[in-house]
Amino acid sequence: MRTPHAAVEMVTAFVSTLVAGMSLLLPIDFAWSSESTPLQLDMLAFSVPRAIAVGAIIAVLIAVFATTINHALAAWGSALAGVVIMLINHLAGHGASPVAPLSTLNFVDSIAGGMLLGGIAAAVLRGRMQVFGWTLGALTSFVVSAALPVAHAANPFEPVPAHLPSVDYPPLWLIEATLVLVAIGTLVNRRRTGIERRAVELPMAPIVAGMLYIGVALFGAQWLAGRTASGFDIVLAVALTAVTAMIAAMLLPRRDGTLVLLAVALSSVGSAIVPTQVPGWSAWILVLLLAVGILVGFRLPAPLLAMAALAALAVVGALSSGDHGRLHVAAIGAALALTAGFSFGCAAPRYNPTRVLGVAIILGSSVVLAIRGRGEFGAAVIGGTHWSSGPPPMAQSAVAYWMALAITVCCALSLLALRHWRKSTGTPQKPADSEELPKDS
Repeated sequence: MRTPHAAVEMVTAFVSTLVAGMSLLLPIDFAWSSESTPLQLDMLAFSVPRAIAVGAIIAVLIAVFATTINHALAAWGSALAGVVIMLINHLAGHGASPVAPLSTLNFVDSIAGGMLLGGIAAAVLRGRMQVFGWTLGALTSFVVSAALPVAHAANPFEPVPAHLPSVDYPPLWLIEATLVLVAIGTLVNRRRTGIERRAVELPMAPIVAGMLYIGVALFGAQWLAGRTASGFDIVLAVALTAVTAMIAAMLLPRRDGTLVLLAVALSSVGSAIVPTQVPGWSAWILVLLLAVGILVGFRLPAPLLAMAALAALAVVGALSSGDHGRLHVAAIGAALALTAGFSFGCAAPRYNPTRVLGVAIILGSSVVLAIRGRGEFGAAVIGGTHWSSGPPPMAQSAVAYWMALAITVCCALSLLALRHWRKSTGTPQKPADSEELPKDS
Protein backbone atom coordinates (compact mmCIF):
# COMPACT_ATOMS: atom_id res chain seq x y z
CA MET A 1 0.00 0.00 0.00
CA ARG A 2 1.34 3.40 -0.95
CA THR A 3 1.52 5.73 2.02
CA PRO A 4 2.23 9.47 2.35
CA HIS A 5 5.45 8.50 4.11
CA ALA A 6 6.56 6.51 1.05
CA ALA A 7 5.71 9.45 -1.22
CA VAL A 8 7.81 11.81 0.92
CA GLU A 9 10.70 9.34 0.81
CA MET A 10 10.34 9.12 -2.97
CA VAL A 11 10.67 12.90 -3.28
CA THR A 12 13.60 12.93 -0.85
CA ALA A 13 15.30 10.16 -2.80
CA PHE A 14 14.79 11.98 -6.11
CA VAL A 15 16.13 15.32 -4.90
CA SER A 16 19.03 13.76 -3.00
CA THR A 17 20.30 11.62 -5.87
CA LEU A 18 19.85 14.52 -8.29
CA VAL A 19 22.06 16.72 -6.12
CA ALA A 20 24.57 13.92 -5.49
CA GLY A 21 24.83 13.09 -9.19
CA MET A 22 25.33 16.73 -10.18
CA SER A 23 28.00 17.20 -7.52
CA LEU A 24 29.91 14.23 -8.93
CA LEU A 25 29.44 14.92 -12.64
CA LEU A 26 29.99 18.68 -12.72
CA PRO A 27 33.35 20.24 -11.82
CA ILE A 28 32.93 22.76 -9.03
CA ASP A 29 32.74 26.31 -10.31
CA PHE A 30 32.28 29.79 -8.89
CA ALA A 31 32.11 33.31 -10.26
CA TRP A 32 35.80 33.80 -9.49
CA SER A 33 36.95 30.56 -11.17
CA SER A 34 37.94 32.34 -14.39
CA GLU A 35 40.36 34.47 -12.39
CA SER A 36 42.23 31.44 -11.06
CA THR A 37 45.69 30.68 -12.34
CA PRO A 38 46.11 28.42 -15.38
CA LEU A 39 47.74 25.87 -13.07
CA GLN A 40 44.64 25.72 -10.83
CA LEU A 41 42.36 25.31 -13.84
CA ASP A 42 44.56 22.61 -15.36
CA MET A 43 44.67 20.75 -12.03
CA LEU A 44 40.87 20.92 -11.84
CA ALA A 45 40.40 19.53 -15.35
CA PHE A 46 43.01 16.82 -14.68
CA SER A 47 41.48 15.77 -11.35
CA VAL A 48 37.79 15.59 -12.37
CA PRO A 49 37.79 11.88 -13.46
CA ARG A 50 39.66 10.89 -10.30
CA ALA A 51 37.27 12.87 -8.11
CA ILE A 52 34.28 11.17 -9.74
CA ALA A 53 35.86 7.74 -9.19
CA VAL A 54 36.59 8.52 -5.53
CA GLY A 55 33.05 9.78 -4.96
CA ALA A 56 31.56 6.73 -6.67
CA ILE A 57 33.60 4.31 -4.54
CA ILE A 58 32.67 6.21 -1.38
CA ALA A 59 28.99 5.90 -2.35
CA VAL A 60 29.36 2.12 -2.49
CA LEU A 61 31.30 2.05 0.79
CA ILE A 62 28.67 4.13 2.59
CA ALA A 63 25.82 1.98 1.22
CA VAL A 64 27.54 -1.20 2.40
CA PHE A 65 28.41 0.33 5.77
CA ALA A 66 24.85 1.51 6.44
CA THR A 67 23.43 -1.81 5.25
CA THR A 68 25.76 -3.78 7.52
CA ILE A 69 24.87 -1.61 10.54
CA ASN A 70 21.22 -2.12 9.52
CA HIS A 71 19.98 0.92 11.41
CA ALA A 72 18.23 3.90 9.87
CA LEU A 73 20.36 6.38 11.80
CA ALA A 74 23.52 5.09 10.11
CA ALA A 75 21.98 5.49 6.65
CA TRP A 76 20.20 8.80 7.20
CA GLY A 77 23.12 10.13 9.25
CA SER A 78 25.58 9.37 6.43
CA ALA A 79 23.36 11.14 3.91
CA LEU A 80 22.93 14.10 6.27
CA ALA A 81 26.68 14.36 6.84
CA GLY A 82 27.23 14.33 3.08
CA VAL A 83 24.81 17.15 2.32
CA VAL A 84 26.12 19.23 5.26
CA ILE A 85 29.70 18.87 3.99
CA MET A 86 28.52 19.81 0.50
CA LEU A 87 26.75 22.92 1.75
CA ILE A 88 29.76 24.06 3.80
CA ASN A 89 32.05 23.42 0.83
CA HIS A 90 29.91 25.54 -1.50
CA LEU A 91 29.50 28.32 1.05
CA ALA A 92 33.26 28.37 1.60
CA GLY A 93 33.83 28.36 -2.15
CA HIS A 94 31.56 31.35 -2.71
CA GLY A 95 33.59 33.35 -0.20
CA ALA A 96 37.00 32.15 -1.39
CA SER A 97 39.49 34.00 -3.56
CA PRO A 98 40.90 33.05 -6.99
CA VAL A 99 43.95 31.51 -5.29
CA ALA A 100 41.78 28.85 -3.59
CA PRO A 101 42.52 25.29 -4.80
CA LEU A 102 39.66 24.37 -7.12
CA SER A 103 40.76 20.73 -7.37
CA THR A 104 40.58 20.34 -3.57
CA LEU A 105 37.12 21.92 -3.42
CA ASN A 106 36.01 19.59 -6.23
CA PHE A 107 37.33 16.51 -4.41
CA VAL A 108 35.46 17.50 -1.24
CA ASP A 109 32.31 18.03 -3.31
CA SER A 110 32.64 14.57 -4.88
CA ILE A 111 33.21 12.92 -1.49
CA ALA A 112 30.13 14.66 -0.09
CA GLY A 113 28.10 13.63 -3.14
CA GLY A 114 29.19 10.02 -2.68
CA MET A 115 28.17 10.05 0.98
CA LEU A 116 24.76 11.47 0.07
CA LEU A 117 24.23 9.00 -2.79
CA GLY A 118 25.12 5.91 -0.78
CA GLY A 119 23.47 7.00 2.45
CA ILE A 120 20.12 7.89 0.95
CA ALA A 121 20.05 4.59 -0.97
CA ALA A 122 20.43 2.57 2.21
CA ALA A 123 17.91 4.83 3.95
CA VAL A 124 14.93 4.76 1.60
CA LEU A 125 15.15 1.92 -0.93
CA ARG A 126 12.39 -0.35 0.34
CA GLY A 127 9.56 -0.18 -2.20
CA ARG A 128 8.80 0.66 -5.80
CA MET A 129 8.03 4.32 -5.13
CA GLN A 130 11.33 4.91 -3.35
CA VAL A 131 13.29 2.92 -5.96
CA PHE A 132 11.59 4.95 -8.70
CA GLY A 133 12.46 8.30 -7.10
CA TRP A 134 16.05 7.32 -6.33
CA THR A 135 16.71 5.89 -9.78
CA LEU A 136 15.03 8.75 -11.62
CA GLY A 137 17.02 11.30 -9.61
CA ALA A 138 20.31 9.58 -10.41
CA LEU A 139 19.59 9.35 -14.15
CA THR A 140 18.14 12.87 -14.25
CA SER A 141 21.43 14.24 -12.94
CA PHE A 142 23.06 13.16 -16.22
CA VAL A 143 20.43 14.93 -18.31
CA VAL A 144 20.54 18.10 -16.22
CA SER A 145 24.34 18.13 -16.23
CA ALA A 146 24.36 17.92 -20.03
CA ALA A 147 21.60 20.54 -20.45
CA LEU A 148 22.92 23.22 -18.11
CA PRO A 149 24.18 26.35 -19.89
CA VAL A 150 27.95 26.41 -20.08
CA ALA A 151 29.40 29.86 -19.59
CA HIS A 152 32.59 29.94 -21.62
CA ALA A 153 34.05 32.27 -24.18
CA ALA A 154 33.97 31.10 -27.77
CA ASN A 155 37.47 32.56 -28.08
CA PRO A 156 39.69 31.43 -25.19
CA PHE A 157 41.83 34.54 -25.68
CA GLU A 158 38.85 36.87 -25.34
CA PRO A 159 39.02 39.05 -22.21
CA VAL A 160 36.77 37.84 -19.39
CA PRO A 161 34.37 40.38 -17.83
CA ALA A 162 35.36 41.58 -14.38
CA HIS A 163 32.04 40.59 -12.76
CA LEU A 164 30.38 37.34 -13.75
CA PRO A 165 27.35 35.60 -12.22
CA SER A 166 28.01 32.41 -10.32
CA VAL A 167 27.35 29.20 -12.21
CA ASP A 168 27.84 27.01 -9.17
CA TYR A 169 26.09 23.65 -9.56
CA PRO A 170 24.26 22.16 -7.78
CA PRO A 171 22.78 25.55 -6.83
CA LEU A 172 22.80 26.51 -3.17
CA TRP A 173 19.00 26.60 -2.93
CA LEU A 174 18.79 22.97 -4.13
CA ILE A 175 21.46 21.84 -1.66
CA GLU A 176 19.60 23.64 1.14
CA ALA A 177 16.29 22.02 0.14
CA THR A 178 18.01 18.63 0.17
CA LEU A 179 19.43 19.36 3.61
CA VAL A 180 15.95 20.10 4.96
CA LEU A 181 14.45 16.92 3.46
CA VAL A 182 17.29 14.68 4.68
CA ALA A 183 17.27 16.29 8.14
CA ILE A 184 13.53 15.63 8.49
CA GLY A 185 14.02 12.04 7.33
CA THR A 186 16.82 11.56 9.87
CA LEU A 187 14.65 12.91 12.68
CA VAL A 188 11.63 10.81 11.76
CA ASN A 189 13.54 7.55 11.22
CA ARG A 190 16.26 7.86 13.86
CA ARG A 191 15.01 4.84 15.84
CA ARG A 192 14.13 2.58 12.93
CA THR A 193 15.98 -0.74 12.60
CA GLY A 194 15.97 -3.51 10.02
CA ILE A 195 16.33 -1.28 6.95
CA GLU A 196 17.81 -3.99 4.72
CA ARG A 197 17.67 -7.75 4.31
CA ARG A 198 20.92 -9.36 5.44
CA ALA A 199 23.26 -11.54 3.40
CA VAL A 200 26.53 -13.18 4.29
CA GLU A 201 27.96 -12.13 0.90
CA LEU A 202 27.21 -8.43 1.32
CA PRO A 203 29.96 -6.83 3.43
CA MET A 204 32.81 -7.09 0.90
CA ALA A 205 31.31 -8.17 -2.44
CA PRO A 206 29.99 -4.77 -3.67
CA ILE A 207 33.10 -2.99 -2.39
CA VAL A 208 35.50 -5.33 -4.19
CA ALA A 209 33.36 -5.32 -7.35
CA GLY A 210 33.09 -1.52 -7.32
CA MET A 211 36.77 -0.84 -6.68
CA LEU A 212 37.73 -3.38 -9.32
CA TYR A 213 35.54 -2.08 -12.13
CA ILE A 214 35.77 1.65 -11.36
CA GLY A 215 39.54 1.44 -10.93
CA VAL A 216 40.09 -0.53 -14.13
CA ALA A 217 37.74 1.73 -16.10
CA LEU A 218 39.58 4.84 -14.90
CA PHE A 219 42.96 3.32 -15.71
CA GLY A 220 41.81 2.15 -19.15
CA ALA A 221 40.27 5.51 -20.06
CA GLN A 222 43.36 7.45 -19.01
CA TRP A 223 45.63 4.99 -20.78
CA LEU A 224 43.72 5.35 -24.07
CA ALA A 225 43.40 9.12 -23.75
CA GLY A 226 47.13 9.53 -23.22
CA ARG A 227 48.31 7.74 -26.37
CA THR A 228 47.65 7.42 -30.06
CA ALA A 229 45.46 4.36 -29.80
CA SER A 230 46.01 1.60 -32.34
CA GLY A 231 43.56 -1.14 -33.25
CA PHE A 232 45.29 -3.48 -30.82
CA ASP A 233 44.98 -0.91 -28.03
CA ILE A 234 41.25 -0.55 -28.66
CA VAL A 235 40.68 -4.32 -28.71
CA LEU A 236 42.68 -4.66 -25.49
CA ALA A 237 40.65 -1.91 -23.80
CA VAL A 238 37.35 -3.49 -24.86
CA ALA A 239 38.47 -6.92 -23.66
CA LEU A 240 39.67 -5.55 -20.33
CA THR A 241 36.36 -3.72 -19.80
CA ALA A 242 34.29 -6.80 -20.68
CA VAL A 243 36.29 -9.19 -18.50
CA THR A 244 36.29 -6.80 -15.54
CA ALA A 245 32.52 -6.29 -15.88
CA MET A 246 31.95 -10.05 -15.85
CA ILE A 247 34.18 -10.55 -12.80
CA ALA A 248 32.44 -7.71 -10.96
CA ALA A 249 29.03 -9.19 -11.80
CA MET A 250 30.04 -12.65 -10.63
CA LEU A 251 31.36 -11.29 -7.33
CA LEU A 252 27.87 -10.12 -6.34
CA PRO A 253 25.32 -12.44 -4.70
CA ARG A 254 22.64 -14.23 -6.70
CA ARG A 255 21.73 -12.31 -9.87
CA ASP A 256 22.60 -8.86 -8.59
CA GLY A 257 25.33 -8.72 -11.23
CA THR A 258 22.63 -8.17 -13.85
CA LEU A 259 22.53 -4.47 -12.99
CA VAL A 260 26.32 -4.22 -13.20
CA LEU A 261 26.35 -5.68 -16.72
CA LEU A 262 23.51 -3.43 -17.86
CA ALA A 263 25.24 -0.40 -16.33
CA VAL A 264 28.50 -1.18 -18.13
CA ALA A 265 26.69 -1.58 -21.46
CA LEU A 266 24.65 1.59 -20.86
CA SER A 267 27.76 3.56 -19.90
CA SER A 268 29.52 2.45 -23.10
CA VAL A 269 26.62 3.13 -25.46
CA GLY A 270 25.73 6.38 -23.70
CA SER A 271 29.34 7.59 -23.93
CA ALA A 272 29.24 7.05 -27.68
CA ILE A 273 25.83 8.67 -28.24
CA VAL A 274 25.35 11.52 -25.77
CA PRO A 275 26.22 14.91 -27.33
CA THR A 276 28.47 17.39 -25.56
CA GLN A 277 25.46 19.47 -24.59
CA VAL A 278 21.72 18.80 -24.61
CA PRO A 279 19.36 21.68 -25.50
CA GLY A 280 17.77 23.00 -22.33
CA TRP A 281 14.22 22.75 -23.67
CA SER A 282 14.64 19.02 -24.30
CA ALA A 283 15.84 18.14 -20.80
CA TRP A 284 12.40 17.60 -19.28
CA ILE A 285 11.30 15.52 -22.28
CA LEU A 286 14.26 13.24 -21.69
CA VAL A 287 13.49 13.08 -17.96
CA LEU A 288 9.91 12.07 -18.79
CA LEU A 289 11.24 9.32 -21.07
CA LEU A 290 13.54 8.14 -18.28
CA ALA A 291 10.54 7.91 -15.94
CA VAL A 292 8.50 6.00 -18.51
CA GLY A 293 11.40 3.62 -19.09
CA ILE A 294 11.79 2.91 -15.36
CA LEU A 295 8.08 2.18 -14.97
CA VAL A 296 8.05 -0.08 -18.02
CA GLY A 297 11.07 -1.89 -16.59
CA PHE A 298 9.18 -2.47 -13.34
CA ARG A 299 6.27 -3.98 -15.27
CA LEU A 300 8.35 -5.90 -17.81
CA PRO A 301 11.63 -7.05 -16.22
CA ALA A 302 13.54 -8.15 -19.32
CA PRO A 303 17.28 -7.44 -18.98
CA LEU A 304 18.10 -9.26 -22.22
CA LEU A 305 15.66 -7.02 -24.06
CA ALA A 306 17.44 -3.99 -22.58
CA MET A 307 20.77 -5.38 -23.79
CA ALA A 308 19.33 -5.88 -27.27
CA ALA A 309 18.02 -2.31 -27.31
CA LEU A 310 21.44 -0.95 -26.28
CA ALA A 311 23.15 -3.01 -28.97
CA ALA A 312 20.67 -1.72 -31.56
CA LEU A 313 21.38 1.87 -30.53
CA ALA A 314 25.11 1.28 -30.95
CA VAL A 315 24.58 -0.15 -34.44
CA VAL A 316 22.33 2.75 -35.47
CA GLY A 317 24.86 5.22 -34.13
CA ALA A 318 27.73 3.56 -36.01
CA LEU A 319 25.84 3.43 -39.31
CA SER A 320 24.72 7.06 -39.02
CA SER A 321 27.82 8.56 -37.37
CA GLY A 322 28.05 11.21 -40.09
CA ASP A 323 24.49 12.45 -39.56
CA HIS A 324 24.48 15.39 -37.15
CA GLY A 325 21.01 16.63 -38.02
CA ARG A 326 18.72 17.75 -35.22
CA LEU A 327 16.09 15.11 -35.94
CA HIS A 328 18.63 12.29 -35.83
CA VAL A 329 20.22 13.56 -32.61
CA ALA A 330 16.79 14.01 -30.99
CA ALA A 331 15.57 10.56 -32.00
CA ILE A 332 18.63 8.63 -30.85
CA GLY A 333 18.81 10.70 -27.63
CA ALA A 334 15.17 9.96 -26.82
CA ALA A 335 15.68 6.26 -27.51
CA LEU A 336 18.73 6.24 -25.24
CA ALA A 337 16.81 7.92 -22.40
CA LEU A 338 13.96 5.42 -22.68
CA THR A 339 16.39 2.50 -22.78
CA ALA A 340 18.42 3.84 -19.83
CA GLY A 341 15.32 4.03 -17.68
CA PHE A 342 14.19 0.59 -18.80
CA SER A 343 17.62 -0.90 -18.01
CA PHE A 344 17.60 0.35 -14.44
CA GLY A 345 13.93 -0.47 -13.98
CA CYS A 346 14.08 -4.07 -15.15
CA ALA A 347 17.25 -5.04 -13.26
CA ALA A 348 16.03 -5.65 -9.71
CA PRO A 349 18.93 -6.47 -7.38
CA ARG A 350 18.05 -7.93 -4.00
CA TYR A 351 20.51 -5.70 -2.14
CA ASN A 352 20.59 -1.91 -2.18
CA PRO A 353 24.38 -1.47 -2.41
CA THR A 354 24.16 -3.08 -5.85
CA ARG A 355 21.90 -0.26 -7.04
CA VAL A 356 24.50 2.22 -5.84
CA LEU A 357 27.20 0.29 -7.67
CA GLY A 358 25.16 0.42 -10.89
CA VAL A 359 24.89 4.21 -10.68
CA ALA A 360 28.56 4.47 -9.69
CA ILE A 361 29.52 2.63 -12.88
CA ILE A 362 27.69 5.03 -15.19
CA LEU A 363 29.06 7.98 -13.23
CA GLY A 364 32.65 6.82 -13.72
CA SER A 365 35.06 6.75 -16.62
CA SER A 366 34.60 4.82 -19.85
CA VAL A 367 37.10 3.68 -22.46
CA VAL A 368 34.50 4.57 -25.10
CA LEU A 369 34.40 8.17 -23.93
CA ALA A 370 38.21 8.28 -23.97
CA ILE A 371 38.27 7.23 -27.64
CA ARG A 372 35.40 9.53 -28.53
CA GLY A 373 37.15 12.38 -26.78
CA ARG A 374 40.22 11.90 -28.96
CA GLY A 375 38.21 11.63 -32.17
CA GLU A 376 35.49 14.20 -31.67
CA PHE A 377 36.71 16.69 -29.10
CA GLY A 378 39.78 18.79 -28.79
CA ALA A 379 41.65 19.72 -25.64
CA ALA A 380 39.65 21.17 -22.79
CA VAL A 381 39.07 24.91 -23.14
CA ILE A 382 38.56 26.81 -19.92
CA GLY A 383 37.18 30.28 -20.21
CA GLY A 384 34.47 32.44 -18.72
CA THR A 385 33.29 30.64 -15.61
CA HIS A 386 33.16 27.04 -16.74
CA TRP A 387 35.16 24.48 -18.65
CA SER A 388 34.01 22.54 -21.66
CA SER A 389 35.39 20.74 -24.70
CA GLY A 390 35.30 22.44 -28.04
CA PRO A 391 34.81 20.26 -31.15
CA PRO A 392 37.50 20.62 -33.80
CA PRO A 393 36.51 20.75 -37.47
CA MET A 394 36.63 17.03 -38.16
CA ALA A 395 34.11 14.26 -38.78
CA GLN A 396 32.99 12.10 -35.90
CA SER A 397 34.43 8.61 -36.01
CA ALA A 398 32.27 5.49 -35.76
CA VAL A 399 34.98 3.69 -33.72
CA ALA A 400 33.36 4.65 -30.42
CA TYR A 401 30.05 3.10 -31.49
CA TRP A 402 31.68 -0.16 -32.55
CA MET A 403 33.55 -0.28 -29.24
CA ALA A 404 30.25 0.24 -27.41
CA LEU A 405 28.63 -2.52 -29.46
CA ALA A 406 31.46 -4.94 -28.69
CA ILE A 407 31.26 -4.23 -24.96
CA THR A 408 27.47 -4.57 -25.01
CA VAL A 409 27.65 -7.94 -26.80
CA CYS A 410 30.20 -9.18 -24.26
CA CYS A 411 27.96 -7.98 -21.40
CA ALA A 412 24.98 -9.77 -22.97
CA LEU A 413 26.97 -13.01 -23.15
CA SER A 414 28.03 -12.53 -19.53
CA LEU A 415 24.39 -11.98 -18.60
CA LEU A 416 23.42 -15.27 -20.24
CA ALA A 417 26.17 -17.01 -18.29
CA LEU A 418 25.05 -15.35 -15.06
CA ARG A 419 21.45 -16.44 -15.61
CA HIS A 420 22.64 -19.99 -16.29
CA TRP A 421 24.87 -20.24 -13.21
CA ARG A 422 22.68 -18.29 -10.79
CA LYS A 423 19.11 -19.51 -10.73
CA SER A 424 16.32 -17.01 -10.04
CA THR A 425 15.11 -16.96 -6.45
CA GLY A 426 11.76 -15.36 -7.25
CA THR A 427 10.32 -12.60 -5.13
CA PRO A 428 12.55 -12.03 -2.08
CA GLN A 429 11.22 -11.92 1.43
CA LYS A 430 10.28 -8.33 2.24
CA PRO A 431 11.07 -6.49 5.44
CA ALA A 432 8.23 -5.12 7.52
CA ASP A 433 6.31 -2.10 6.19
CA SER A 434 7.95 -2.36 2.75
CA GLU A 435 6.15 -2.28 -0.56
CA GLU A 436 6.38 -4.96 -3.19
CA LEU A 437 9.77 -4.98 -4.85
CA PRO A 438 10.50 -6.18 -8.38
CA LYS A 439 11.45 -9.83 -8.71
CA ASP A 440 15.08 -10.90 -8.62
CA SER A 441 16.30 -10.49 -12.18
